[in-house]
Amino acid sequence: MHRGNFSRTLFLLVVIGLFVYGLVHLLILRFEKGDVYPRYSSFRSDPLGTKAFYEGLRLLPGIEAARNVEPLQKVSGLSEATLFLFGLQETRFFSLQQQSVKAVDQAALAGGRIVISFVPMRPSSFPPSKESCPAPQDDGEEGNNEAEDLHGKDDVHLTKRWGLELVPSAKGDTEASLNLSEEKLPPSLTWHGTLAFEPQDPEWQVIYARAGKAVIIERPYGKGSIVLSSDSFFLSNEAMKSKRYPQLLSWLCGPHRKIVFDETHLGVSRSPGVATLLRKYGLAPFFISLIVLALLAIWKQAARLVPVYEAEERVSVDPGKDAFTGFVNLLRRNISPDHILSACLEEWKRSFTHGRQNLSALLPRIQEMIVADRARPKRARDPVQVYRKISALGRRR
Repeated sequence: MHRGNFSRTLFLLVVIGLFVYGLVHLLILRFEKGDVYPRYSSFRSDPLGTKAFYEGLRLLPGIEAARNVEPLQKVSGLSEATLFLFGLQETRFFSLQQQSVKAVDQAALAGGRIVISFVPMRPSSFPPSKESCPAPQDDGEEGNNEAEDLHGKDDVHLTKRWGLELVPSAKGDTEASLNLSEEKLPPSLTWHGTLAFEPQDPEWQVIYARAGKAVIIERPYGKGSIVLSSDSFFLSNEAMKSKRYPQLLSWLCGPHRKIVFDETHLGVSRSPGVATLLRKYGLAPFFISLIVLALLAIWKQAARLVPVYEAEERVSVDPGKDAFTGFVNLLRRNISPDHILSACLEEWKRSFTHGRQNLSALLPRIQEMIVADRARPKRARDPVQVYRKISALGRRR
């Protein structure tokens, strides 16, 4: 019985282990493919990711490529690096958090290179600029609340800060042409999307234009520089296979040897969960021990760890026995068959013959019958038959 419980428990544990293994293997496959991450993330290996560009930079000697999943204000060394923000949504550009903008500004002013590329979009999805939002009304607080909900109280409008405007363009899937006499850059690029730039600051320089509108622009910013691209397709894994522009990619990296791929603007950030805290404080062996103890407790309930005592198996109850039967069994253990009639006679004399002459007269006759029976050979003796004759004699009296 206990072996059966142990076999069932072992089978259940094996099934649970196989299920957990399959689930973990499935999650590993999903994360290796990267389709759980946003578009143009350096973690994605499918056509919509930028992992090929990231891994290619890591293979180059002297180049240090790294991913950033921490808030930008907590990252050090950006003033000596090129910061990539690929696949940025246009709505995020209109309202970035003040701390992130401050970190990007300080990095560019101190000598860093900031490269921002946008997600291709349709004209119908083009977001309104902050200037097109209704102005706050003086006769109530409802207009102020709506404006704060749209852009955030502490958000920064980068179009004003950097001196440019984002405008839609009706044409799509055309080529962007080089606007400079720079021979190191490709003369034309395959372009997707309909976003374009209108520089308001003369320091902006148009690098590529499509249909007469700027799509890649650059400007010096302090000791560093800022590059904006209205499309991210040429950075994707698909483009690295079919439409690769190595000269443009090298130009985007700039003179720095440290390249940082930011993931926080895509919503990929590191949050200290339970597993992170376990690794940080070295508590993994403790929790593994608790799991082992729990499994041992389950095993102990299912099967005994020590053999069962034989006495426990032999304990049985014999139903149907009463006090008289127990007394008979006790007599059989203590009085031999040769002396049973003598013992009965002694008990009869003490109990029934006192003061009763009619019964006392039977005593010699009974004694004769007992002596006669004992005089016979042992095999011929029959105490039961003699007892019946004595009983019949008493009833006749």
